Amino acid sequence: MTTDKELKEVYNFYKDCKQGFVTRDGYAAVPLAGSKSFVIVYNGEQLKVCKTEKSAHTFIKKHRTQIKKGTVFVS
Repeated sequence: MTTDKELKEVYNFYKDCKQGFVTRDGYAAVPLAGSKSFVIVYNGEQLKVCKTEKSAHTFIKKHRTQIKKGTVFVS
């Protein structure tokens, strides 16, 4: 598992890329070779293939707000 410091370093390295992007919280949109589609990767797991960069941004926003498996809410 990567630390927050490592994720920030990765983000800072890739933030000015022409194609694809990486967020500070571990999401990455990697362009597919030979097409304009993007693969969304989170914690080493491929989540989805999006057709445009805008749809990739939208998917990541929605995925961030979903309840993750193993989450326990204590009241």
